[in-house]
Amino acid sequence: MFKLVFATCIALALGPAIGVAHAASADCPTLSSRLLDHLDKGDFTGATADFDDRMKSGLSADALAGVWQSLPQKFGARGMREPARASAANGYAVVVTPMHYGSKLIDAEVACSADGRIAGFYIKPLR
Repeated sequence: MFKLVFATCIALALGPAIGVAHAASADCPTLSSRLLDHLDKGDFTGATADFDDRMKSGLSADALAGVWQSLPQKFGARGMREPARASAANGYAVVVTPMHYGSKLIDAEVACSADGRIAGFYIKPLR
């Protein structure tokens, strides 16, 4: 299940490239932070509120809950978030937020489309 959700998130994030408007780039850090805040509070429905239609159809609140709640079991207790880094890739604004879990560092990556919606979300364990 965990690998399936990751694969779904990655596939959704790598959809057809579109232009990134300045507003979407500016909003992506806010959208990313809001998503992670909802996840940390256990509000998985709220976490999906800014998803675009493809993300909503590909990653339900229940599936997202399963992945998010499995992270401490797989990697250790949740620690602090590092400062987010914003960039652009494949026509999307992208925000990467490193998060500490036990002795591991995990990147939460959020891709935002030009219309200011979350078009991709995936988690990448680093070490």
